[in-house]
Amino acid sequence: MDVQAGPPSRGSLMSAKHRLALIMSFVWNAYSKPCPSSAFEMLTLILLCVLISSTISTLLFVWMVFSLAYTHFVAGIVTSVSACVMLVLLILVHPVRCVVTVTVPSLGTKQGRKVILSTALLYAITSCVPNITNNMVRSLHMMKCSAGNITHSMLESSNVPKAALRDIRNNLAALPSIGSTDYFFKLESDVDVKDMEKRLSQVSESVKADLAVLHSTVSQTSQIVKKIIAALFVVLMIGSSLVYVNGYLTHIKHDNVYQSHQLMEALQRVSGDVTLPRSYKKKLVKTSGARMSARELKRGLWGLLALLIYALMCGIMLGLDHFVYRSLQSLLAWASDIPDIQATVHVQMTIKGTYIGVINHNIQQINRYYPYTVSMLPLGCVQSLSAPEHSVLTSVCTFLTIAFFMLLMEVFARRLRRKVCASFYRRREEQRTQYLLWKILDKRERPEGSDDS
Repeated sequence: MDVQAGPPSRGSLMSAKHRLALIMSFVWNAYSKPCPSSAFEMLTLILLCVLISSTISTLLFVWMVFSLAYTHFVAGIVTSVSACVMLVLLILVHPVRCVVTVTVPSLGTKQGRKVILSTALLYAITSCVPNITNNMVRSLHMMKCSAGNITHSMLESSNVPKAALRDIRNNLAALPSIGSTDYFFKLESDVDVKDMEKRLSQVSESVKADLAVLHSTVSQTSQIVKKIIAALFVVLMIGSSLVYVNGYLTHIKHDNVYQSHQLMEALQRVSGDVTLPRSYKKKLVKTSGARMSARELKRGLWGLLALLIYALMCGIMLGLDHFVYRSLQSLLAWASDIPDIQATVHVQMTIKGTYIGVINHNIQQINRYYPYTVSMLPLGCVQSLSAPEHSVLTSVCTFLTIAFFMLLMEVFARRLRRKVCASFYRRREEQRTQYLLWKILDKRERPEGSDDS
């Protein structure tokens, strides 16, 4: 007789969820507790700290190598030292664990959004400015090459009349009756072509060196600014978490505006009535609700305005890159359509003689053409321009989209930050709950229009 196993029952699923909840509760309790109460909790704490420090160090290494352009050696040293120091501090210092944990939801708050928006703007600047500079350098190089070629062609064209006169002199010298032709034609030129070409080459190399230095300076400056801003915002993000934890521990009013489950239980236990005064219904925010207070709504509007400003600046940089590329491309196409200058020196001369002073006859006839060309933009001077990368636009739009979703979730990130501090400092959370409880009971006893002290 075959026995087929059916789908798991609802009771078994509930039991598995219950066991998973117990495991997660134990792990979180071991991590958030100031001192482990058993060897197993100590082992759990060490494993969690190793996992956290390894994850943060790996992300830091990837960020330093692929975004900040550090070498693998420097990034490896920095991340290794950071991982070791972080591991020791996480295991031994309880407030450090709280600050590091609070930093995670802080990524969804104002400081985290600043990092994303600044990264988007910095990525747009460090991608567009070098591309604009590169296109300008190539355009200036083409102008320099074209000017040098025109100058060289004009200098070379001075040899054409010399060649024509030389041919005339040679033809005259072949006549037996003319012994010397020096007094017939004499063309002098004070232009030293070789010296002129040397000077043009020196000026060209000087301009090329200046442009190379400018391009290198722009690239190095953008990289240095990128690293400084990245380090600054990491410090600000950790500092904001530290300031929040310090405010939570030292100021009882700091972010104490939440209608928590503990508060409602204490209110029920003390007065038997969980009805809140009208002013506190508007002031307090449910930790699990979607309703936003007026302060949270105002903060969200300011965040949206900052997001629009960053998006506008990124759009200006991207638009400037495309505008410069399109303008230079059109200018290059216009310059390529300029025809070359074609010129020709035509020498026509007939030497006649007479016999006995009566009969005329042609002794020699010269009819020659000496063409030359002045090329305005030779093919050797033309360089292809660097088009704006589509990946830059995609990356910037991705960063801005992430920042927009972070703005929408900022309210919940702030509430989660408060819950993390409440888990790490449970006695302090009880004091904050008792303070709110006392304020609510005091408000019930006073007239409705009186202000809170």
